[in-house]
Amino acid sequence: MSRAAGQVGFQLTTAQTDLLTRHAQMVHHANSTVNLTSVGDADAIASKLTAPSIQLLAPAGGWLPTAEWWADRNVIDIGSGAGFPGIPLAILLPDCNFTLLEARAKKCQFMRDSVGQLGISNASVVNSRAETAGKKQGHRERYDVAIARAVAPLPELAELVLPFVCVGGTAVLPKGGSDADLRAEVEHASKAIDILGSAPAVVMGSDDSSDVALSNERIIYLMKIAPTPSQYPRNAGIPRKRPIS
Repeated sequence: MSRAAGQVGFQLTTAQTDLLTRHAQMVHHANSTVNLTSVGDADAIASKLTAPSIQLLAPAGGWLPTAEWWADRNVIDIGSGAGFPGIPLAILLPDCNFTLLEARAKKCQFMRDSVGQLGISNASVVNSRAETAGKKQGHRERYDVAIARAVAPLPELAELVLPFVCVGGTAVLPKGGSDADLRAEVEHASKAIDILGSAPAVVMGSDDSSDVALSNERIIYLMKIAPTPSQYPRNAGIPRKRPIS
């Protein structure tokens, strides 16, 4: 975790390291009853889930997000699950306000317990589907940054995420897969991205000039330049069944 933080310009304090370690241990201990993740022991959780969460703060260069860019942002983590990446980021960024959005009640209760026991005061948990919360006044276009680690094709993911982002804000979407597959996915999603109010996607990761190693993931940045039309997001399940194309 310290190496991941160092790569993006953070020097973890002892207190932060302790909180990150405790969160990974809490996920491990609760996993047998709540089914939070398929990742194994606490060390694996720290390396495969906590460290990649920290690496979302990677300097991307120019006008794109850097570690310093995140200061004082209002952030939503969509599909937070066991609290990744939202809880590790909340630990590292105490000046940001985090909303951890999750559809499954048991996972929400785990995150509430975790936030309470770890004393994290800048994170709150919301139990809702993205399709529902994205239409509500308290969430729609209210966030500077929206993050989603959920595995979904980019046209669907953009429809679920961009309604939360204010004009001038950014969606930060980590994605795995080969460079060629990701380029094809971004091209396929270009119409949806435009309709939903974003500038063309910018991808940073393994085949760019960044000095930061981002595990095996790239990060897709969607910069919101216009309001999302009111009909989006569509009702639950429709973005997956009938993606914008």
